[in-house]
Amino acid sequence: MTISLASARKWCNASEMMLVSASFDRDIAWTPTLLRAKIERARKLRDKHRDQKRQMKRGNRAATGAKVGTQVTAIAVADKRAQIFDEALARFTAKLEKLNAQRKLAALKAATAAAVQKKRAAQAAATGRRAAPAAPAQRVGKRSAAPTVSAAAQLKRKNQMARVRARNARNQAKRDAR
Repeated sequence: MTISLASARKWCNASEMMLVSASFDRDIAWTPTLLRAKIERARKLRDKHRDQKRQMKRGNRAATGAKVGTQVTAIAVADKRAQIFDEALARFTAKLEKLNAQRKLAALKAATAAAVQKKRAAQAAATGRRAAPAAPAQRVGKRSAAPTVSAAAQLKRKNQMARVRARNARNQAKRDAR
């Protein structure tokens, strides 16, 4: 179950609350270094409270001989705090994975653009023409007005559409014959 920021205030001190609230914050410009530091701190706090809970349970069992006893409230508090930091850790990890994916995508797009430019220059050199200037960088997610499709791709698409039309005509003829 997800713990809200308001309920986390009851269980955390001021410095821990800053960490938990940062995990909810979307306005911060995260860097991989900053996220790794937050992940490390959240992991340490989660492990600390998990270990504290286990120690209290073990001590309680040894003292009373039963699974429940006088420290049940303290054990529940340690468990709740461990859960809070576990969720904060998951949010920080998700943010780091998203940031890494965005960086990989940007690097891939840059490498693709460089490869296309290199290929165009090689083709221009092979035909003896001057290389076309590099196209201005387009915004991500926008399509160009007229996408260029090679003649081979157009022929392949045309043949595929013809096969589909023929297959549909055969199927309709079978249905009509019934």
